[in-house]
Parts: sequence; C-alpha cells; structure tokens
Amino acid sequence: MYPIQFHADELAWQDSGIAGVRFKILDGNPAERASVVLYRFEPGSVVAQHLHTGADELAYVLEGAFIEDERIYGAGAVFAAPAGSGHGPHRTDSGCTVMFVLSAALDFVALPCATTGSDTQATMTGG
Repeated sequence: MYPIQFHADELAWQDSGIAGVRFKILDGNPAERASVVLYRFEPGSVVAQHLHTGADELAYVLEGAFIEDERIYGAGAVFAAPAGSGHGPHRTDSGCTVMFVLSAALDFVALPCATTGSDTQATMTGG
C-alpha cells in the first residue's frame, strides 16, 4: 500500500497571485524543490509570457481548453518547457484544469509583452 494517499478534493484551492488562477500542491514544495501542482484556470484568465530559470515544466491538461500562444490544448494534451525557455502567454476562454510537474523549485520570470515591449509585473506562487 502507498504510504501517502489522499483525494485531491480534500485539498483547498489556493490563490496564485494571478487573477482567476488557483492551485493545489499534490506533492513536493514548489518554493523549495520539485513538485506536482494542480492548477485551475477560470474562464477568461490570462498568464503573461514567462520562463522558469531552474525548473523544467511538464503539463497535462485534465479538462477544458488551455490556450498557449493561440494554440489550443484540450484534455489529454501533454506539453513541456525546459528550464529557461519562454512560454505563454497562457489563457482559457472556457476554463481548464492542468497538472504541472516541476523538476525543481519554481520561479516565475515575466518576459516583455510581445505587443508593447513592456515587462509584465505578474508573480505566481505555487507555480
């Protein structure tokens, strides 16, 4: 029997610091080490283009439609970004739930907005 077991519904959603984006930590601690984090993106939420300096990121869409740089990823889609590679912006029109697997502590470095060239001042906790 697995020594650690629980149901994800038992965990409370936490605020990520980005409007409409909440998370649950399933394993690890994204502030300190590798982790598995479940994210819920509410309809209309947007995450600015960004990168993670030390963490490789693998994502698996559980439900809904996750849109990354205008490419739509539906349920079952898997995509990844090696540490240091820019990705995003992310958005969803209908809402979605995505599981992220992070190889190391997570940081969120906003990249200049492609349309304005200005830095986006978004920060995200938990992922």
